[in-house]
Amino acid sequence: MRSAPIFQPALGSFRSVSLDQVCGDGLNFAAQYPVDEYVASLANGAARLELWTNLPVSQNSSESTSRPVAWNAYPLLPVRAALDRATGYSFAARVQCLPAASEGVFNFTYRIVHLDGQIDWLGSPSTDGRIRLPSSDTFPPAIRQLVLPHRGTRLELSAFQEHDHSVELATLTPGRSASATSLSFDIDASDVQSGLVIERTKSTWCTSRRFQSLHEVSPDFAAGLLVLELNKAAAGEVLVLMPVFDDTVLPPRFVRSSSSNNKATFQIEVASPHVQVKVALALGASTQLESTIKACRSHAARLLRTCGYEPLGLPWSAAKALDVEAPLAASIDVVSADTKIYSEPECVDISFYSDSTAVEGTITTQGMEDSQLLSTDDTQSISDSDDASTIHEDRTILADSPPGSGQPKAGLGFCTWEAMQNHERRPYLSEVVAALEAAEKRTGPGFITSLLIDDGWQDVLHAQDHRGRLSSFDMDPTMLDVGDAVHPQDGSQPVLVSYVGYIRDRFPSIRSVGCWMTLAGYWDGINPDGSIASSLSSPLRSMCIQDPYRHADRKWWVPATELDMHLFWDKAFHSLRSSGIDYVKIDAQAEWEWAQAPTEPLTKGSNAIMPGGGKLGKAMFEAMEGAAARYFGSGGVIHSMAFTPALTNTARTLHGQGMTIRCTDDFFPNIPDAHRHHLAHNVYNALLLPEHVCDADMLAHCHIEAASRQDFTGYHASFRAFTDAKLWVSDRADAPTSASMRALAAPAKLSCQSERVRVQEKGHLLSNAAFEDLIGDGAGPALKLGVWHETTKSATLGLWNLRGAGASTFDALNVGQLLQMPEQRVAVRSFRSGKIWLLSGQFSEENSGLLGTTLEAGSWEVLTVAPVQMVPSTGVGVAMLGSKMHFMTPEGISLVTISASSSMDDGLKKRRSSVSRRPSHQRRHSTRSVSTCDDSASETSLIAQSATDRLVPEVPSDSRAVLLSLAVINGFFALMQGAVTGATGSPRAVAGRPRPKIKRGRVDVVDTMLGLIDQLQTLVVFGVLILASWTFILPTERKGGAAKSWLPWRNSQGSDQRVDDNELKRVRLSPHDAVTTLKRCLTSRTMAPLREMPVAITEPKLTPASPRPPSSRRTSRQSSSDVVFSCLVDAATTIGFLVLCEGKDKIKECTIDRIRYDCTATPWISISPVDLEEGSESWSDKHSAWRVDVDMEAWTEHQDVTYVQTIAAPVRVALRIAATV
Repeated sequence: MRSAPIFQPALGSFRSVSLDQVCGDGLNFAAQYPVDEYVASLANGAARLELWTNLPVSQNSSESTSRPVAWNAYPLLPVRAALDRATGYSFAARVQCLPAASEGVFNFTYRIVHLDGQIDWLGSPSTDGRIRLPSSDTFPPAIRQLVLPHRGTRLELSAFQEHDHSVELATLTPGRSASATSLSFDIDASDVQSGLVIERTKSTWCTSRRFQSLHEVSPDFAAGLLVLELNKAAAGEVLVLMPVFDDTVLPPRFVRSSSSNNKATFQIEVASPHVQVKVALALGASTQLESTIKACRSHAARLLRTCGYEPLGLPWSAAKALDVEAPLAASIDVVSADTKIYSEPECVDISFYSDSTAVEGTITTQGMEDSQLLSTDDTQSISDSDDASTIHEDRTILADSPPGSGQPKAGLGFCTWEAMQNHERRPYLSEVVAALEAAEKRTGPGFITSLLIDDGWQDVLHAQDHRGRLSSFDMDPTMLDVGDAVHPQDGSQPVLVSYVGYIRDRFPSIRSVGCWMTLAGYWDGINPDGSIASSLSSPLRSMCIQDPYRHADRKWWVPATELDMHLFWDKAFHSLRSSGIDYVKIDAQAEWEWAQAPTEPLTKGSNAIMPGGGKLGKAMFEAMEGAAARYFGSGGVIHSMAFTPALTNTARTLHGQGMTIRCTDDFFPNIPDAHRHHLAHNVYNALLLPEHVCDADMLAHCHIEAASRQDFTGYHASFRAFTDAKLWVSDRADAPTSASMRALAAPAKLSCQSERVRVQEKGHLLSNAAFEDLIGDGAGPALKLGVWHETTKSATLGLWNLRGAGASTFDALNVGQLLQMPEQRVAVRSFRSGKIWLLSGQFSEENSGLLGTTLEAGSWEVLTVAPVQMVPSTGVGVAMLGSKMHFMTPEGISLVTISASSSMDDGLKKRRSSVSRRPSHQRRHSTRSVSTCDDSASETSLIAQSATDRLVPEVPSDSRAVLLSLAVINGFFALMQGAVTGATGSPRAVAGRPRPKIKRGRVDVVDTMLGLIDQLQTLVVFGVLILASWTFILPTERKGGAAKSWLPWRNSQGSDQRVDDNELKRVRLSPHDAVTTLKRCLTSRTMAPLREMPVAITEPKLTPASPRPPSSRRTSRQSSSDVVFSCLVDAATTIGFLVLCEGKDKIKECTIDRIRYDCTATPWISISPVDLEEGSESWSDKHSAWRVDVDMEAWTEHQDVTYVQTIAAPVRVALRIAATV
């Protein structure tokens, strides 16, 4: 029995396609057959697979533009390149329609035509697929045509335009009537062919899904985002709808209320006319989906720029008296909030609550990882005398890290939750240490830089009638179960201090430690009989939490007033910060929305809420955010169990950016069907928060892999590489080693050994795949995320099978479209198998630019797509394949170039080798130390003088002037900086008297002056280098005692000037090498690197050509030339190159930082033959494929320690390949 094929588009499907696509790129039709003898004969031409359709396909330029009345056949040719030939054979065809094709619905089916003329139809008339083409005369739809408001609802078009007028914005608001209780409107369902919705299906989470019809939108679950793919526009467009509201009450429910005929009615219930409820709308191109959603959120943020509310239970005068922004000590820097000052009659000062909810403008907040890098050594101890401002005599230690960007820092984080082996998953110190030691053995020492202490560490009172209540801010003493952990028995030191200190001493690479809490303190609040409750200003408040999704009733004890909320979080974070904690994870935030009156039951969808309950939840959140910003820096919070409209659709996220937010439910490693849904929800939910960092939760080894033969560990690890949040792992001590987990371990930077290179980048859905059905039960397309690397002009493509019922995926990928370089061939490398394909950069009739990809259930793949760069006259091609050990290294490689260079003669080689550094094996390995004795200055001057003496005779005279100019400039500005620092130095302390404090303003002035001097020095040096790099002759001299000059535009006669050394030389100084050398001089505080300044003689003295007989001119002669492929590398990892040349012996040498190495005799360079996979394009009959791997980590180990320490910029790596012209 023949296996069932997979078709794209499928039989029986219906879709609307824009004219821009069908007349431009064309329509793609593809099929995939599992392997059997019949399909093999079909691929070899024994039969022909055809597309049978009545589409108005353009055959040639002279054909009529009228609509055809007959059906035509178009062959689907085999796709020669396949990810795995064992999975089947692929066939594909592309058809382009006539530009003036008339509007209509067209049909298509598939058939097989045998050599004897027999036809096997693969469908029936009832299962034909249908494609709708809109009219070319159709004007783009407007929002007023698509959204029809009901009576009492107003539609207001926005005068503010986004993205060069490419996005239309509008707002739906309730009517002006004071009795308006709802906001409703209609949308014609026939205008929509598919869509995406993010809806609240769980108590503390929202989930996402794709729908085919507008009638499929749920009438029960509230939507936080609705994206509609329109089908009647000549150019594909999407309509984005997003409800926005105040977060002081239970979030209003935005649902589909009814459907009649082709109309779908949507409604939002308004609890009160004074509550702001609006719907932001944005209409944009479907190819710019993420930009359109971002424009909609920006518009929504402007709609909520209103005043705040009066603090509940705290009068305005008390709010002003409680100045939480005042500095607590003169030696502590305050992390200030960028807020707009409002007049008191209009609204309250929102900086009292949080620095992330400003109502005017956008605040650039600091990423969580920036605050995590704070070490305990940087934390300043505070004495009682330094306490200048307190809250109920409780001191505050402010974060001393400056605000930074929201980009994640490289390095793995370790979470304790899945790593613990006890039943309660409590983070006992012994188990945490064992898990960390095992993790470092699997990934390598130093790769784990952060630790998150998850649930179970706190001092909690447990009982049968509740889930636990927080008693104190210290750690449970039973967690400290390691014998050699130092902890005073008298209780003078918190347990958490001993716990964190032991971790930091045992694992020096862990630079930040965080801990877990809930927004209520613990799952059911605070222990009313504990020490926390007694330290507040008023008794705790009892709240009833009635969860309609879990059908659970709980009783919470929480602070009664906003003053106590601020006191609670100030005390909590003060205790944590003084114990060495650098960031926090706040869980269970959305449960505050279910705070109800104790005697009133909650019905599903009801807005009943206890008086002040919603305001208490908002105040608790803002008190926590404000305290976290003061102690940990902005962004020092991981928001968990909070992805609901109360967070995503309110000012909490609309008026800020850079927050780290968990956007999906927990990671469940041992539930097979949870893996595909986890990935799908992460991709689509992240669309709702483009300006924030969406966390995909921790990653752990999946123990169900042995039974299912599916690599779910790699499934999730590869996906994490396409996210922008910090990478978290949580494996037990007995977990096996995984290559995919090892690929997330960031390598060290060559330019700064203490930092690491990122191995991740936020992936984006391909423009033509955003609305594909990814999680259906049958066969279909895979999830495809792409990352474009501007520095290398390459791309990384990830594929995951999210299909249900064990179905496989199939895609015919035009990988060249990712690079937008149709004129170049591309190299494609598989991360899992290491296979390499050479494909055309553009689609051809032979499908030479396509790659068939089929993934089995639970499978995944990551492809590196790189252009093959070549010098046309040589036929040599080279492609940068990137890191061999990682999915990607976005910052590890840059400035990829290729050029032709004449072969160097022996004399020139000898001269260059005479002024080059000695090989590393001839130098003594040493370490650098800094002396503090009085003779250090004279010793340094002697070293500099000796280096200068050697500099003059060794450096060619043509570049001597430039080098000495750089040294003089460097010395001059160093004197200026020393003068400024000395003139403004702090006065010395007198014995018996306290050291006078330096005014903050004076320090700011000094810093500003030093910064200006540094910038001026950079500009001057840059100008000198540019002048030197543009100068043809350096320097020239004039007769008659005239001064020397290295200005090429100086007027002079040819007989009046001559070059130094009496030789015609054209000296070029590479600006990059000169800047790198200067940085090394500043880092090492010596002029020794100046001796290695590279001087390129681009035009050596030419030898007159001897006359040749006339016959020799007609004889064709081959000349040798070298091709140099170079790049800048800043990652201590193995870098791979694909080289297409005549043989292995043609790969002559590899130059690393101006030192040449023999590729065949160097241990950290390997050359291996590559068998290009089936379906690859042929390069040349004389050329073969070779893979060159350069291990930069091994290279650094073979270098002098002092030299490695002075590397201050990426290292240039160049391959020299011999070629025949």
